[in-house]
Amino acid sequence: MQHRLLLLHASRASVDAVAEFYLHHAPELKPVNVLDEGVMGCLRRQEWPRAIAGLQHHIQRAKEEYAVDAALVTCSALGPAQMQELRAASTIPLLKIDEPMLEAAARDEGPIGLIATFPSTVDTSLAWLRHFNPELKIQVALNPQALEALLRGDRASHDAQLLQTAELLARNNISKIVLAQVSMARLASDVQEKTGLETLESLGSSLAGVRSMIS
Repeated sequence: MQHRLLLLHASRASVDAVAEFYLHHAPELKPVNVLDEGVMGCLRRQEWPRAIAGLQHHIQRAKEEYAVDAALVTCSALGPAQMQELRAASTIPLLKIDEPMLEAAARDEGPIGLIATFPSTVDTSLAWLRHFNPELKIQVALNPQALEALLRGDRASHDAQLLQTAELLARNNISKIVLAQVSMARLASDVQEKTGLETLESLGSSLAGVRSMIS
């Protein structure tokens, strides 16, 4: 049986990575992609009610007009409280793309390394990690210039900056690296090879979470 899955994006940086992965690895799912970059602006300004309202609108519309069975929210800048609010208002199952990854990362004794390129993602990723493990020790590396390069189409610069950031982070006696955004997921094997550290990304773990959610 094929299920329609809403892929709800707040950034262009996530669209191709998530859509291509799900088309290739999940033939039982029929992805429906919706992008609203206005939500990203709300998140940058921490206008949580407007961001939540926008996402709720897209979820409800996708259910009514596109008959989706579940939704995967690919935006990394939503914390546990925001996802709880979204779920409370939704009549279909929802998953935030990095929830399973962060839950797995939080099982570590740490310290773990967290890489982000969108500033708002740092606080929400930390909130999720501490939601799963309040005692977890975390080292953070933020490189917003890498995301800016990716959004203007300079993938090579984004990738080079990200690998350099990972190398620097790996010097801090961490046990593993977590790539906080799905836009970095394709580089997981490169980061792992460069640093020698286990590197977690959100695509594979999100698919396992989606399958569990709709089974």
